[in-house]
Amino acid sequence: MISKVLNNNMCTGCGLCSDDDMLIDKAGYLRPSNNYIVDEISTECCPGVIVSHLNESAPYDLSWGPIISSQRGFSTNNEIREKASSGGGISATLMYLLEQGKVDAVIQIGANKTQPIMNEVYINLTTADVLNCSGSRYSPSSPLSIIRKVLKDDKIYAVVGKPCDIAALRKLKSLNPAYDQKFKYLISFFCAGIPSLIGTRDILAKFGINERDLIEFRYRGDGWPGLTTAKTKEGISQTMTYNESWGTILNKYLQPRCKICADGIGEAADIVCADAWDESDVAGYPSFEEKDGQSLLITRTDIGKSLIDDMIYNKKISVKEFPIQKISSIQPFQKERKELCFSRLIALRIAGRNVTKFEGYRLLKSAKNQGMKNIRSFIGAFKRSLSNRI
Repeated sequence: MISKVLNNNMCTGCGLCSDDDMLIDKAGYLRPSNNYIVDEISTECCPGVIVSHLNESAPYDLSWGPIISSQRGFSTNNEIREKASSGGGISATLMYLLEQGKVDAVIQIGANKTQPIMNEVYINLTTADVLNCSGSRYSPSSPLSIIRKVLKDDKIYAVVGKPCDIAALRKLKSLNPAYDQKFKYLISFFCAGIPSLIGTRDILAKFGINERDLIEFRYRGDGWPGLTTAKTKEGISQTMTYNESWGTILNKYLQPRCKICADGIGEAADIVCADAWDESDVAGYPSFEEKDGQSLLITRTDIGKSLIDDMIYNKKISVKEFPIQKISSIQPFQKERKELCFSRLIALRIAGRNVTKFEGYRLLKSAKNQGMKNIRSFIGAFKRSLSNRI
């Protein structure tokens, strides 16, 4: 099963089939070593095989998945809001969970201390540690690579991960009631795909900076959307706008599995955060001018809704209701991406490719919103497949 996922380029790099033994491959993505683990956890939960949100209780929106509430807001702590990628929604939530003793630790991704463009999995016990991990990381990450190491301890965790990571963990929780309480809060974010490390090295080349000289590399943060910033041992600092780094470089290096993903919006999570951009222009693009950060906060489960309500009551976040029908105006890419996924998946299957199954996402119904675009999407995906691309 795992070998088929790897051979068909459907691996997300989540790390669930690994015992903290993930390696960067030649294409610049994290993949399990040859000693990957084949057991019930890896075969039943692998997001390269199947993705399920497993949420039949929340009202389902064809574009935006299971939703209980939708709000736009920010952390009332100015330091969190400034340092985080948008309004500090995720960081504020994680810090509140630790402060209130609702969890013992947080599993999340942060920069590697010695290789700043690389990611590392952290088990954070303090709010200071959480704040140090704030900000988006547009490079490969494997937050589930340490899950097996914590299964037998007595701690309660909140876990932050990409939508595919969280879907895998939601499935794991469904297999064993003990895991349901152990990984009590699942938090995700809107994800446009994971770029290869080659993309980051392309940015460094444009900066004229040698990777060995780096002491810090931030993809975003310290403002909204924040600058991509590289700092060296010699005190050199180079920056690039988000629109340039993501919009013209990093998004050209997405891993194959991300290109046919029907869930960039974390449908399996308890809480999902995203950039609450100002409404897009006539061409469909949001404004990326620097300003005070705003997070879109979506709750998908009762436990997520209760947590956000507690934070509002205790004035940890300031929010206003944000109508579900308006999400399309601030996140147009995610809407189109999901609605065109059905045509792409069908094209690849007809071409003989084994692709991930998305269970419960109502892709055929959502595809109807794109009309004739589905035909162009199908043809494009089919042609790419004939050239052994996705």
